[in-house]
Amino acid sequence: MKWFFPSWNGDFRLEADGDACRLEIVSATESEKLSIAAFMAVAIKKGWADDGSVPNYDSDTYRTSSRLIVPLKASIGGAGRELVKLLKPMDRTITGVKFENGRVEVIDAASVPSPKDPKTGLLAKAAASIARATPSCPQCVVGAVDRASEVLLTFLNEEEHEDWAKERAIVVTGGLSGHRYLLAHRHSKTAARIGRICYDLDDRCVIHFHDNAVPPEEEVLGAKLILEHREPWLRNEATHFGATDIRFKNPFGDFYDGVPDAGMMQGLGKLFAAMRRP
Repeated sequence: MKWFFPSWNGDFRLEADGDACRLEIVSATESEKLSIAAFMAVAIKKGWADDGSVPNYDSDTYRTSSRLIVPLKASIGGAGRELVKLLKPMDRTITGVKFENGRVEVIDAASVPSPKDPKTGLLAKAAASIARATPSCPQCVVGAVDRASEVLLTFLNEEEHEDWAKERAIVVTGGLSGHRYLLAHRHSKTAARIGRICYDLDDRCVIHFHDNAVPPEEEVLGAKLILEHREPWLRNEATHFGATDIRFKNPFGDFYDGVPDAGMMQGLGKLFAAMRRP
């Protein structure tokens, strides 16, 4: 099983290796390297690694492939529990687990993914820990659309995979409301036409949230898993302004949740637009 911890520039992954596991570091930014350093300090203290296991970002291997692999004398569950604490806000993070039969189970951040489906006994194929997006969002604009990341495609079914390949957008169903949501890559023409990345196809209105701290693929993956399994996190008075009988209580605040962040993002957007003018 692989456990993904997607981040801004690349991501981190844990892969089971018998009773132990391997940490794979992909294209880490300077701030992400600090998070890994903190994790390695924990790993050394717990006896999962020695001082010689600290990632060497100056090595030829990293400069050539932007990847480093660090063996750990720990189970994937034990290492993952410590890694998620350092990379994600625990009170608003969930982990999706996909099994060999395609079934997806979602658990809280502090829980460890089960290596087997408790209902069928089939092995877990992959897990991904994602954080809730921030309510309200900057305007979406057309831009470069890179290939979808490995972690997103791992959690899409065959139909969603085909839709993403064609449109860079998928349709998911809310786990409590039953409403259909269109989720689009934030740099796609679909998002630019809607004005945001999420549109309620049944209420015919935008759902206001964003997560610009991560790549577009993880933003869509996070929204998909949350809408399907923790819908009130993203369908509430801070994000859903259309007239509807189904609008949940915001578990993270009230109507103003996300407003300061949205104001900052709007200011940055205006600054960048002014810099582009001749």
